[in-house]
Amino acid sequence: MIRFCLVLLAVASAQAAEIRLIYPRLAMGQDTFRYNSSLDSTFVLGQVVGFEPGIALSCAGQAVTLGEDGAFLSFLKLPWSAATSGWNFTLTKGRDEISELFFPFAVAAPEPEIIWAPVAASTRFVVNQRSAHTRTVVGGSYQLFPDAGTVLRADAVSEKWIRFELGGGRSGIIERRFVDSVGVVESGPARLLNGRVTADDGTTLVEFVATERLLSEVMIDPHGKEMQVRLYATEAATDRIRYKGSSHEFVRDISWRQEAGALDLFVTLAPEDVSGYRVVASDSTWGIEIYCADWRESGLRGKRIVLDPGHGGDSDGAVGPRGTREKDVMLRWAKLLGEALRSTGAEVLLTRTEDTAIGLPERVERAREFDADVFLSLHANALPDGENPFLRMGCGTYYFQPLSRKLAETLQECILERTGLGNDGVFDANFAVVRPTDFPAVLIEAAYMMHPKEELLLGDDEFLRKLSRGVTEGLAKYFSKVPAR
Repeated sequence: MIRFCLVLLAVASAQAAEIRLIYPRLAMGQDTFRYNSSLDSTFVLGQVVGFEPGIALSCAGQAVTLGEDGAFLSFLKLPWSAATSGWNFTLTKGRDEISELFFPFAVAAPEPEIIWAPVAASTRFVVNQRSAHTRTVVGGSYQLFPDAGTVLRADAVSEKWIRFELGGGRSGIIERRFVDSVGVVESGPARLLNGRVTADDGTTLVEFVATERLLSEVMIDPHGKEMQVRLYATEAATDRIRYKGSSHEFVRDISWRQEAGALDLFVTLAPEDVSGYRVVASDSTWGIEIYCADWRESGLRGKRIVLDPGHGGDSDGAVGPRGTREKDVMLRWAKLLGEALRSTGAEVLLTRTEDTAIGLPERVERAREFDADVFLSLHANALPDGENPFLRMGCGTYYFQPLSRKLAETLQECILERTGLGNDGVFDANFAVVRPTDFPAVLIEAAYMMHPKEELLLGDDEFLRKLSRGVTEGLAKYFSKVPAR
């Protein structure tokens, strides 16, 4: 969770007890904290510094439970009916009020109306960076992740967005910052021409000649037996596909079906495990590299594991009631986990080894350069405004690609066995660091930093070693069944 910490301290009394509010807080560059008006309740968290028995805390007239060291997390009714919207904290001992704190907030402004302007039917835009993504609608889900150079056919533009055609009356949107205008180009749909299949040292390449860089979407079943590829705004002009060498032993068949405005390819694979794949495209070709698991190896020796400690630099991540920062704990855990994995013979790369900022695309790119067998992003959890934190605790694992699901489930099972944490669940989630298709990628939310008890656990090296043993055992179990390529 990306959070910027602004610590608020109430004026100390003679007893030297004071209220330190960790959340809500102002983000960097924010001068007013805002809640959505639809929220009825939300959480607050922090600590009473200088806490001693007999001290009590209330907020907006509601009692707040304090831990033995004054840490608190509470789910409270939002005081919208107050003359001035805000959290009014009061610290008392007996009948005496010893300090107070007021944190004002306001209603979030509505999203501005988007005004679309139509463009000529032949208007083209080209994706200008590798980390681009499209959405279904404004505020909707991430949909496609086109590579730099991909051509998009626009039908409307707004101040921030480009709306482009997907064919068959469907459309998607992309932010203007991700594309450059080519202007009006008089040409019809792209065409997919003849193809070939080649195999070399565990990698099979399916490649076609194309008339431009295509917008594509790949779907694969969790067992890696069949891939379906949708090529948008593309027509089939394929007469033949050549199979070279042993490639037919792995790719059993390729068929296609022309849809309205899109071309679907169906690639049937041999009964061997696929560990990953990658779309490779140029202005004149479209292809997909498919990586086959190597059943000759098992265990962790020689496996290339990338550990990605979340956040860093200006991004603190989740901050606990006592002020513990996610970025610090995850770096410490990554170093301990790296030691545990190296002791098994694994090769380990940390995406950061200091408190430095690193972008999400760069984290993934470092894993590619390392030729990773597995990518693990390490985090501590928190929740968005309005969610009841007492309904969510413990460890959760997140994946996006179907081929990563088995890894996520195995790690979750082994972490819970080793730590005794609550089971927050296994989630299919569209996070940038688990989108790579080249290798299995999982994000681990080890525990909830916002929960006082779990914050203490995350700050304890012995607990981090238990987490590390759980991950190490989970990876060993995973590779014993699904070896890396």
